[in-house]
Amino acid sequence: MNRVLLIPSRPRSPGQIRRTLSAGWVVPTLCLLLAAAWAQAGTKPASPAPPASREASRPPAPSESAEAHLWGTVRTVRDATSLVVVTPELTRYDVRLLGVEPPEPPRPGRSGVQPTEGQPFGPEAATYLRDLVVDKQVQLDTYGKDHLGRTLAVVWLGDLSVNLILVKEGLAWVSPNVPVTKVRVALEVAERQAQVGKYGLWVLPNPEPPWEFRKRHRLPAE
Repeated sequence: MNRVLLIPSRPRSPGQIRRTLSAGWVVPTLCLLLAAAWAQAGTKPASPAPPASREASRPPAPSESAEAHLWGTVRTVRDATSLVVVTPELTRYDVRLLGVEPPEPPRPGRSGVQPTEGQPFGPEAATYLRDLVVDKQVQLDTYGKDHLGRTLAVVWLGDLSVNLILVKEGLAWVSPNVPVTKVRVALEVAERQAQVGKYGLWVLPNPEPPWEFRKRHRLPAE
């Protein structure tokens, strides 16, 4: 956009105007005034910027590429999907395994929530994960955070995906909504292998997905 530089003239007193007229500058002065008026009339005001479209205001879709690749040591396993990783710089990450839904563990009763016995293989899944990664060095491929502020990640133990191992061993389902295609596809293949081999929870005649179990018992997701 071309900018128009307007230089304001200094205001003159009535005495200065009279001296200008008496000096014979009537015609040049009128010409200058008319030229300034025409120039101002021919200058269009800048049009306002168009409002941002709704598409521009939408949050970006999840990226297929990891946001970061971090190294650290697993200090704690809270349950079958949650662990604490500390980097060499002593940065602490509360991590949630991306795309994995283990059986619901037993829950104690609390305000507004009845105690539940949990699902088969729930405690076994947590124990398996604890034995697998506690005090081990792992790599995190991170993909944002969940509603509790935990870092969503694929956790690598050497060349092995911990997320994949849990599903392949029949200790977890694939989450119904995995935003990263390459992660979801790999997990779905592992789940099918566990079903065919009847590993873990797939030995049960009709294993109930944990999200259906929570819905039936009116349990919040954790």
